[in-house]
Amino acid sequence: MTPFEQAGGEAVVRGIVDRFVDRAFDDMIIGFFFAGKDRARVKAHEYEHAAAVLGADVAYTGRPIAPLHRPLKINGGQFRRRLALMRQEIERAGVPAEVAERWLDGQRAMERSITDGSDCSS
Repeated sequence: MTPFEQAGGEAVVRGIVDRFVDRAFDDMIIGFFFAGKDRARVKAHEYEHAAAVLGADVAYTGRPIAPLHRPLKINGGQFRRRLALMRQEIERAGVPAEVAERWLDGQRAMERSITDGSDCSS
């Protein structure tokens, strides 16, 4: 059984991604990054990435991660906020811990491509 199947398969993973993206769009800390963005498109690409990381036969069809995110000047604290929102939704869905960590590790692996290298500043 793949981690994708252990997570609950397409319906569960899509549900987690949908709730996570809705929270990220509406979040008071990171929501401004999503102003003017197509929520359905973000959900589709987040699902593709999650499914691929979890071993499903799904390809990521979005634009390259680094050139898309680097101009946004996302700092480490903002990235961690994103991870926290995602972790909450994964845990809320009851995904097994080892599968949750694989999913989150897939996100952590992109940190250097997404962030600007800075952390929260006063």
